[in-house]
Amino acid sequence: MPVPSPRQGQCAGFRVKDAASKDAGFWGCDSLNSDPFNLRAEELALQDCAFGVEVRRTWTEQEMVRSFGGQMSPGTPDGMFESWDGELTCVQVVRVPLTEEADVQSMQDTLVQTVLTKVVKSQSWLRFTQAMPHDFVIFCWLPCSVPQAVSEYVEQLMERVRKLDCRFSLRLRIPAEPSSIFPALFASNHEARVKARSRSLTESDVSSFVEGDFSEDEDEGCSWDITWGWDADLPESLEAAEQTTWELAGFASNSSTPQHGVDDGTATDEDDDYECEWNITWDDKG
Repeated sequence: MPVPSPRQGQCAGFRVKDAASKDAGFWGCDSLNSDPFNLRAEELALQDCAFGVEVRRTWTEQEMVRSFGGQMSPGTPDGMFESWDGELTCVQVVRVPLTEEADVQSMQDTLVQTVLTKVVKSQSWLRFTQAMPHDFVIFCWLPCSVPQAVSEYVEQLMERVRKLDCRFSLRLRIPAEPSSIFPALFASNHEARVKARSRSLTESDVSSFVEGDFSEDEDEGCSWDITWGWDADLPESLEAAEQTTWELAGFASNSSTPQHGVDDGTATDEDDDYECEWNITWDDKG
């Protein structure tokens, strides 16, 4: 059976790894964060998102990172995979800094800021790479159970976000063994970081996206063209004025040799460095 090709522009510029390769199952091996707890969190999240999907190809975080001017673009997904239907799924994994002692309001605020931060940064990466995923999953690992009011609050937030950018979705999960991805002192300094934060994100920081913003037809030439017939439309009086100007500058109209500053169709790249050696002196006394 022939291998279906992905839709144009979806994964251009990314190195791919065949899902049939022997190391395709080890999702977190090329993460930018080599912490073992983080690697395990990313691996489990990507397995959860790919469950039941016939995965054709996968991309790791290091394969998708992009930089410009020495600065790395924020929001690189922790993994991406393509199904045999040609649909791309990006996964951004985050371990939410919650504690069991926190009240409902604190949990809601922490989750909202976590989700909004990931969405805004991921949008920046999407604009930079012009990748077109079918689904961009914000995968939140929770260290403990949260009240229903907290989960419903953040899910309602994602519904509003999806009205602005339908590519994003949310998953809240509690690992079977929390200690495998959450170290003992995880989130112990979260309150200090919140106080040191310069500003909080709001839903107004989320950019709106309309399907077709990265159209496959963008690379096609313009269907219209403007061609001006300068010589045909130029009045005789203007032609005479132009001729007089050239004569004052010292150029003969019937000269057969190309003059400085006149494009004769033989210019090369070396002409860019040319310095003008002639001078025009006007006789203001008439």
